[in-house]
Amino acid sequence: MTEAREHGANSLAQVNRTGDLRAACIQGIVIDKGHVKNNNKLKLFTVVGIGASAGGLKAFADLLGALPPEPGMAFVLVPHLAPQYKSHLTEILARNTRLPVSEVKSGDSVLPNRIYIIPPNRAMLIKKGVLHLSSSGHKSDWRNPIDSFFHSLAADYGKRAIGVLLSGEGSDGTDGLRAIKAGGGTTFAQDGETADHLSMPQSAVVSGYVDFILSPEEIGKRLGPAGDGATRYQNVSVKNKHGEESLNSILELLRTAKGIDFELYKRNMLRRRIQRRMTLGRVRDPEKYFLALKADPEEVELLYRDILLSVTSFFREPQSFRALKSVIYPRLLKNRSPQAPIRIWVPGCSTGEEAYSHAMNLVEFLGKRASQISFQIFATDVNPVVIETARAGLYSKRITAEVSTERLRRFFTETKDGYSISPSIRERCTFAVQNLVQDPPFTNLDLISCRNLLIYLGPTLQERAMQIFQYALKPQGILMLGRSETVANSLGRFSPLDVKRKIFSERTSVSKVRLNFSQSGRFLETEPAFKDPGQWQTKPAQDAPDLQGELDNVLPVRYIPNGVIVNGELDILRFLGDTSSYLRPAPGKPSMNLRRMASGELLLELRVAIHVVKKQACAVRKEIAAPHPGGPSRRVQIEVLPLKASSLHKEYFLILFEGIDSVEPGKRRGKEHHRVIELKEDLTVSGGNLTTIIEEQESTNARLKAASEALLSSNEELQSINEEFETAKEELQSTNEELITSAEDAGQANQILNRANNDLSNLLANIDIPVVLLDSDLKVRRFTPPAEKVLDLSVNKIGQFIADIRLPLCLPKLKQVLLEVIKTGHVQALEVKNTQGRWYYLILRPYRTDKSKTEKSRTEGAVMALIDIHDRKLSEKTVLRLATLVLDSNDAVIICDLKDRIIAWNKGAQKMYGYTEAEALMMSIKRLMPENKIIRARELVRVAAAQGKKAAPIEIQRRTKGGRTLDVLLTVTVLRDDKDQAVEVATTERDITEQKRADRELRRLHARVISSQETERKRLARELHDGVGQILSGAKFRLESLPGEISLGESAAAKILKVGEVLNHAIAEIRRVSQNLMPSELGDLGLEPALRTLCREFKERAGIQVTLRTKQVPADVTPELALALFRIAQEALNNIGKHSKAAMVTVDLSRKGSGIVLNVNDNGIGFTPGANRPLSGRGIGLGNMRARAESVGGSIELHSKPGAGTRLSVRAPLVGLGGDII
Repeated sequence: MTEAREHGANSLAQVNRTGDLRAACIQGIVIDKGHVKNNNKLKLFTVVGIGASAGGLKAFADLLGALPPEPGMAFVLVPHLAPQYKSHLTEILARNTRLPVSEVKSGDSVLPNRIYIIPPNRAMLIKKGVLHLSSSGHKSDWRNPIDSFFHSLAADYGKRAIGVLLSGEGSDGTDGLRAIKAGGGTTFAQDGETADHLSMPQSAVVSGYVDFILSPEEIGKRLGPAGDGATRYQNVSVKNKHGEESLNSILELLRTAKGIDFELYKRNMLRRRIQRRMTLGRVRDPEKYFLALKADPEEVELLYRDILLSVTSFFREPQSFRALKSVIYPRLLKNRSPQAPIRIWVPGCSTGEEAYSHAMNLVEFLGKRASQISFQIFATDVNPVVIETARAGLYSKRITAEVSTERLRRFFTETKDGYSISPSIRERCTFAVQNLVQDPPFTNLDLISCRNLLIYLGPTLQERAMQIFQYALKPQGILMLGRSETVANSLGRFSPLDVKRKIFSERTSVSKVRLNFSQSGRFLETEPAFKDPGQWQTKPAQDAPDLQGELDNVLPVRYIPNGVIVNGELDILRFLGDTSSYLRPAPGKPSMNLRRMASGELLLELRVAIHVVKKQACAVRKEIAAPHPGGPSRRVQIEVLPLKASSLHKEYFLILFEGIDSVEPGKRRGKEHHRVIELKEDLTVSGGNLTTIIEEQESTNARLKAASEALLSSNEELQSINEEFETAKEELQSTNEELITSAEDAGQANQILNRANNDLSNLLANIDIPVVLLDSDLKVRRFTPPAEKVLDLSVNKIGQFIADIRLPLCLPKLKQVLLEVIKTGHVQALEVKNTQGRWYYLILRPYRTDKSKTEKSRTEGAVMALIDIHDRKLSEKTVLRLATLVLDSNDAVIICDLKDRIIAWNKGAQKMYGYTEAEALMMSIKRLMPENKIIRARELVRVAAAQGKKAAPIEIQRRTKGGRTLDVLLTVTVLRDDKDQAVEVATTERDITEQKRADRELRRLHARVISSQETERKRLARELHDGVGQILSGAKFRLESLPGEISLGESAAAKILKVGEVLNHAIAEIRRVSQNLMPSELGDLGLEPALRTLCREFKERAGIQVTLRTKQVPADVTPELALALFRIAQEALNNIGKHSKAAMVTVDLSRKGSGIVLNVNDNGIGFTPGANRPLSGRGIGLGNMRARAESVGGSIELHSKPGAGTRLSVRAPLVGLGGDII
């Protein structure tokens, strides 16, 4: 016995990994002549069912490849296959094994050393060794084909069945392995290290139904020849004396480890379970298995699980649940107060299916009264693992085979891996761990449902259970048993209500047994004798106080001899004095029952005396010869007295023993005479005993005779009824054949309907537009989820008249339109708005039935569909506005394809270029371009199109139909398809011919103004220099000559000197102003020297550092351009000196291509572009600078940020006024 090991990324749990399957294959099945043709010899072999889903192909191949040439077993493969899939699995797997591989055909007999594979789209079962295929099986067979086959395999082959579960998703196969293990078979699951998909094998391992977790290759190796393991281990037995002792030791070990005493369970069942674990562990000797158990707590757990292996299902034996509805529930509710809840107990509930079935059954029966009548279901089991499963209320999809679709919908919630019981049912059920025969029961119960639990208990425990059930039930409470269980030994406690359904009623005429539960939870009969001498003193019975009082009344009247007190079952409750001369423990299991403590004639006499006391209710005294330990028998007088008290609910008896002294030798008349007297006395006693026994026998015979007469009478009635049944049977057989045919047809039709219903449900659930189905009366039948939100519908509005539902649609005549659609069968489409103003496209179609061969399709309702067109309506309105704007625009709007053909032409284009729309369409756009500028124009359009939205309008020239050339401002837009590929080019064109002419005229006028300004500047400079300057110079000269001509005082001389300084300053200012008005360097030396002089003078005057940088400045700059650049620099420096607070200025003059650039930068305070700036007082200001730049065909840009200085940039062509126009 080796330890179990853990497998899988998700800890597939631990189970026993040990044992060669050859040791597990002691099983076999007999194949009779009906199974295998021409087979006169019985054969024994095992059938292996192998299930897999996703990832199963590789697992199948690995397992079959590891099989020996003749394993002596049959292998049936059940993979999950798509219904329409053409399987090639047979050909693929045949390459991995020497065994014959074939696809199953219905009716194939299973033979050893062969491999069978289920075909697609079929369900498969095995019965009497024959494989049966079905194309119309139960829905669970389709969802869980592995479970279905494993169940049939377990039922057909029992302990000769092996189940193997390989890689796959879901939980299919888990329930099937449970059935195989419950039948004594062997189970395998693929380990997590090799499984591609863990879900399926993990589900089985976690459930505890797997014996071995191995890789597919290891599983194949262990599926060895059946003969090997069978011959080696088939003789494993625990039935011999040595085996019985080991069995008792094993049971004691289980009692110590798990707290449950299996001593009084059915021995054959216990032997089978232990033999199975011994086989799996490859142990033949029970004593060695016991030693292995002591050393391996995990094996103790596995054996414990095997013994408590539960087999249950929902609504098992459905006819019993129907009988509850028809007979039992009405009886329980009769004259019941609403405040009195119905109490139900389900002992041995396993994983909860039985308890939940009762809850659902009762809710269905109560109907609308379920909220008014309360009930509580108590469900118990000794195994805490299954109780946790029951409390969780989670079940696999296998339950679809047991629970109807309606019940699944009403009482369950579907989950990813199965179904969860609804809270309304779960809260009605209370689950608890409880030992039925050891722990106190629930009381005041209306119904106990204990089905298929008693079959595992021995007679003593069964009787104990019946006592507990009677004790727990109300008077006339209901007991419901399993199909194989009976109350034959407890008819005094229960009377039958429905024998066929195993439903019984508690008999109120029989007093209930008072139960005694010890502190350890074990009832008295199973407690070892003398285990604790003080135990009985510390645990008095419930009736001890009244029993003691009765003794106090009896014993004072008599002396107290040796004796015992027993109950009606002869259990010894108390010892009085020394009884060792009369009572001794018997060999074997300890017991405190009088039957095991007394022996021989003493026991017989005691039983007869107690019978007489019971019958006559008086004391009985006898004198008998009792055996004496260590010597000859002696005479003993026994006396049996009934104990009575009002509070004693059971029968109790006081048994007294008194030895009779032997006669003195002197008074004897001889040994022979004394022996004769003893024999006569014994004969007299025996005669009395015989008389009593004869009386009992006569009474019994009388009862048997009466029962026989009643039985004969009943037999005659049954024979008559049987004849009627035979006649009815023939009729039913004929009807049944017809019904089977009809059922098959109905089953196929039902599958088609279910599939269609599923398709419709999924279709409606996944349609993302509101759809409503109406019947012919315009009542709502179904609707899609979006209809709930858009039309404000809910489930409770199904079945309501559509006109009575306030739909949020502005369509008052909806009813009339729907009736028209149903009447005419024509589709109606309307554009409607809802109450929030959102637009929808309402389509109303007739709901037609399918056409048949004999009838035409009928309209039985209508289908409403709403399509949201709100965005489209808004777009249409926008497009309409834009279309109107484009069509009526004075600008030309033209769209061309990629081949330069015009495909759209508006009225503005017709007005601008003279071509009508008919003439322009499909005309090449080149016809609108001057011939000498076509290439240049197309290149500009291409560049503008490539720039996209960032492209600025371009100026271009067009040619009209009459040959006139127009200056046009053109905007290019590229139109793209949904793949972002360019498909068309749209242009918006505005005639700027007059604007260009006006601009040129304006520039000419401006140039003339500037020319006039410069002429005036020259005149003013000349007059100031030649006129005013000369006058001031003459005045200065005259003033300087005055001291020589006349004698002046010091005061007058000082004043004359001061006037001379003023004249000098005036002359210098005249020269400066003249220089500013007309710099002499500009005309004499050129632009660059004039700028240097300007910068030097600005530095001297403003105290600001100025740097002049020049690069490639041409010497032949035109006077107009030089003057304009000089004036701009002059104005810029003046502004900097007044406003910028700069410490440094840079002036850059350079050539860029065919133009010249002047940049003036300062590091002053800057300003916000667009803010109002004061203009120079004496200069022409910023506006004049811009005008001067434009007068020479240039442009000016001003860049500034607060705190970051200012940059003035002027660009002008060197060629003259403006550039070329395209």
